[in-house]
Amino acid sequence: MNALIELGGSESIVLKGALLLYEGRNRAFGVWHDVKPGRNECPQIAEGQALTTDFVRSLNRGLQREMQAEVLPEYVLVWNSDLVVWWSRRCIRRMFFRNNSEAPTGLSGAEFSQPPLIWCASGQELTVRAISTNQRPTADTPLMIAPYWNVDGEMGRVCLGSMKVPELAGVAALAHWERAFFESEFTHQTGVKRLIQGAKGYFDVWEQVRGGPRSFPAKFLVPANETLSDLLRRCC
Repeated sequence: MNALIELGGSESIVLKGALLLYEGRNRAFGVWHDVKPGRNECPQIAEGQALTTDFVRSLNRGLQREMQAEVLPEYVLVWNSDLVVWWSRRCIRRMFFRNNSEAPTGLSGAEFSQPPLIWCASGQELTVRAISTNQRPTADTPLMIAPYWNVDGEMGRVCLGSMKVPELAGVAALAHWERAFFESEFTHQTGVKRLIQGAKGYFDVWEQVRGGPRSFPAKFLVPANETLSDLLRRCC
């Protein structure tokens, strides 16, 4: 495995220390070693010292210096170093279904009305839920199962498949997550949870909202039996 680190700018980078991790059968700990000049100016690792909470906080601040401060838009619900959660209003999106799937002929590539959605991105993982009202959710807002193939109805996790994970960071990445989700192929149902309720069939719903003449009916959404707070506790 090859690991590459890109350092931009002309700033001089100096080796300051080494962090060594030790793990036994029942415990693990880390030790920090300062680096001092050795013979012929070669860096030499000094004696180790146990990590402290203040040191870890200082290290974390140093690692985040490259993160740019941004003004978060209204649709962002949660933002920290581990995950970002946002929501999207009702809209019309083009959807693609694999040709050899159970999707009716001619459905792939059409535009469809979409329900309001909750998006949760953490690293290279994406979770999607739906909501029944077209307004900014609160902590107690009940979540619904996202009515899409490739999305696990139980947990809401997306099977990435042909989906391209955004390489951007920050607020700019959120629109890319949404675009990548809808531009990928929907291939099959994931999990055993029903994706819709009260309709003749799964594709009957999409036929009703094809072309965007009406909003996605909230009555067809299946409760996920969790709130936004529940989702956050599960993903954090």
